[in-house]
Amino acid sequence: MQVPSVCKQWLLSVASEWSWLLNSVNSDLHSTLDGTDRAAGIEAKMSELRYPHETREYRDARDALLNDEQELVDKVKAVAAKRRQLPPGGQLKEDYVFQWANDGKVGERVKFSELFGDKSTLLLYSFMYGPNWDNPCPSCTSLVDGFDRSSYQVTRQAAFVAIAKAPAEKINAWARKRGWSQIDLASGFESSYQADYKCQGASDDMQLPVMHVFRRQDGRISHFWGTELKGNHVDTVWPYWNLMDFTPEGRPDIPTPPQPFRSEFLEEHYLKK
Repeated sequence: MQVPSVCKQWLLSVASEWSWLLNSVNSDLHSTLDGTDRAAGIEAKMSELRYPHETREYRDARDALLNDEQELVDKVKAVAAKRRQLPPGGQLKEDYVFQWANDGKVGERVKFSELFGDKSTLLLYSFMYGPNWDNPCPSCTSLVDGFDRSSYQVTRQAAFVAIAKAPAEKINAWARKRGWSQIDLASGFESSYQADYKCQGASDDMQLPVMHVFRRQDGRISHFWGTELKGNHVDTVWPYWNLMDFTPEGRPDIPTPPQPFRSEFLEEHYLKK
């Protein structure tokens, strides 16, 4: 039986459409399988032994810890996001007057508002060094050691200043000993800033370590955030303790990072209590 040419054309058209449909389904199926296989491959690769002579026991434990580490990173980022959503803090109590403690301008007066320079954000770290202290706090010194070396990076986005209650000359002398040359240093010796912003106790010598962040917007300076935790209040940016966390021994059971000096005032009035 001879099939009419019109029917032939219709059958060829239907066959072509079915062929295209089957090819499309097969393509999607292969794409899905490829994606599944790719994910499985990645998972398998992650569980492969990674370093010379390591055991399966170590790799399994390390992969489990990796999940915990990722959760910690995610949590830090989530907390930072919440911090950025804080409502405006209180307006700066007054335009305090400090004294510079850097080489070349020791004792020169500077207003709080001038610390911002051309930036809209100011990080102001108050470290423990009172007027009658023999040496500053070893922990605060450890922090400012790190802050000084990273200051040139931070100050691309925000002003960054370290302040203490000791006179400018004493701060400058200590900075010279430590080799601090990059971070801006100021003295609040003649200012009530430390008392007003909870950076000290009952007297000028009973200093407390506090990181404050201030914001300048439309000519108004307001408080944005401050450390209110006790102990390692800026733990996430403290190189010493965090590096020790990577070691098998962990953080040493010592009150302050090891230093080639002592602070007798700190030991007598803080560590013995």
